[in-house]
Amino acid sequence: MTGDADYLRRVVKPDMQTLERFILEHLTKIPGASNIRSSFALKQVRYKTALLLPASELTLTDPDDLATD
Repeated sequence: MTGDADYLRRVVKPDMQTLERFILEHLTKIPGASNIRSSFALKQVRYKTALLLPASELTLTDPDDLATD
C-alpha cells in the first residue's frame, strides 16, 4: 500500500447511519488520528481474494542460498 494512508480498514455496516455512528464514536476517538477518509461501494461486483499464480513460474529462493562466501 502506498500513498497518504497509514491504515486501511474494511468495515461492513448495515446502513449509512450505522457507519456514521461507528466513524464518529470509534475511529475519531483514536489518539493521533488526524484524518479519516471513507468510501463505500454501491454494489458488489465481484468478491475474490485468491491470487492465481502459474505454478511453473513460481520459484521461492532461500536468501541464504544466494549469499557468496
